[in-house]
Amino acid sequence: MFEKVLIIAKNKDEKEYILKSKIKEYLGYKEIEIIELSEVKKDFINNFDLIITFGGDGTFVKAANLIEDCFILGINSRPKTSEGALTTINVNEIDKLKKIQEENYEILTRERIKVKLNGRALDEHSLNEIYIGAQFQFHISRYKIKFKGKEEEHRSSGIIVSTGTGSPAWFYSAGGKIFAHDEEKLSFIVREPYFGKRIFKPTILNGDLKKGEILTIKSEKDYGGIIAINESIYDFNKGDIVEIELYDKPLKSIKII
Repeated sequence: MFEKVLIIAKNKDEKEYILKSKIKEYLGYKEIEIIELSEVKKDFINNFDLIITFGGDGTFVKAANLIEDCFILGINSRPKTSEGALTTINVNEIDKLKKIQEENYEILTRERIKVKLNGRALDEHSLNEIYIGAQFQFHISRYKIKFKGKEEEHRSSGIIVSTGTGSPAWFYSAGGKIFAHDEEKLSFIVREPYFGKRIFKPTILNGDLKKGEILTIKSEKDYGGIIAINESIYDFNKGDIVEIELYDKPLKSIKII
């Protein structure tokens, strides 16, 4: 099924390990390339059929945010110090890679977030969550929010929009509810909204985005506003508009049986 395989190593040490181990042998494919995480570019990795990450969840997520149609499998390279919640196997189980050639695996789908900033779609499709608000958490976020035909102005600690994959983490800690990674929706929550005596009485405090629904946020902050997607930071200041919706290409993650 897979003709072109790319292995993404977290760093130089991991890359050296892959070269000296039996990972390539267990895969059995003729066309296998290995690069370090710092070299990952969207146009390059989407030339492959299967992406294998060798690191932890951070390595997996960075690749997953850039993938379009290819499949992905994660190997936890350091199971003693990394949870590896998104990886399929750990470094002590690499012999299981033989099962891919035998087509002894399942495909798990994980929904992702599509983000448009000022009308332009960003290259990253977030697997976990995105944050919209002030760069420094002790600064207030100022914005207008529009959802399901209703619009209002907010002062808050920012907004988190999450997939099911990301829902057990920051989103849950902020008061959101956990939901399945393959559920076709996104959920958002406004963090610590400000309620004034007269002007600010927000009601759009959380909600679910199904297919075709869009959450629109317009920055009213003069400076210091951001959109954060994993480790990527985008400026989001007065007049900037972000549109958020469910991406129409879920991530296709391999689970070895």
